[in-house]
Amino acid sequence: MRRPPLAVLLALLSGLLSWAGEEALAGDVSRRVLRLSTGRVETVPLEAYVAAVLPGEIGSAPAAALQAQAVAARSYAMAKTGRHEDLGADLCDGVHCQVYRGPSAATRDSRRAAEATRGLVLAQRGRVIAAPFHSVCGGRTARPSDVWDDEETPDLEPVVDDACSGAPGSEWTFRLERGALGELGAALGLPGARFLEVFGHDGSGRVSMVRIASRGGSARVVRGFDFRRAGSELWGWATIRSTDFRVAGETATALRQALAAMREAG
Repeated sequence: MRRPPLAVLLALLSGLLSWAGEEALAGDVSRRVLRLSTGRVETVPLEAYVAAVLPGEIGSAPAAALQAQAVAARSYAMAKTGRHEDLGADLCDGVHCQVYRGPSAATRDSRRAAEATRGLVLAQRGRVIAAPFHSVCGGRTARPSDVWDDEETPDLEPVVDDACSGAPGSEWTFRLERGALGELGAALGLPGARFLEVFGHDGSGRVSMVRIASRGGSARVVRGFDFRRAGSELWGWATIRSTDFRVAGETATALRQALAAMREAG
């Protein structure tokens, strides 16, 4: 079998590219995809899945970029087999996994990219790695395990990425009404929460810990990951878009005042 041209991909992914073996090259390899809007599970051939994922994850792009994305998408699909096993699926069709809008979403260019990289995955120490990707990093990448708690930890170090600075989505705002904090607090184990503040950062500067508190004096510290997950499950994944944020406004000031009063009373 003739291998596809890899000059650009090797430059981008040096040291990580690997052949997935005959299983990945075979036409009957598939993934079970959970369609979130209906709850149905569709079985999709792997390469058809990769071609359909590219438009939702990268859109129109040069051929080299589409091929690099195809490798990343295929690697993720193989590394995350059974991520939704409790629902009889490998992957979902939303941003929790990879955006998949059905086979009809594939384009001529995305099919070409999938075919040009057929059988290529990202691997370290003989293991296919998910190596999650982003639409925009805000100026600095992060270790996967610092963003999601169910990700493996390949040897990927955070780096500064100037290309993300000023790109669409590099800055975002989400307004959280005070009344909604009670709903969020309940999801995080503190019903009646009324205040929140950033309580810690990881090595990349993203929020690692958040403190929430109620008027009655109870407080709880939760991981930044859990804060984002709970908020996203309540209000959608496009609300709290990452753990790279700061809390501004009256809720942070009110929490500091409440905690100071608690210490004085205590």
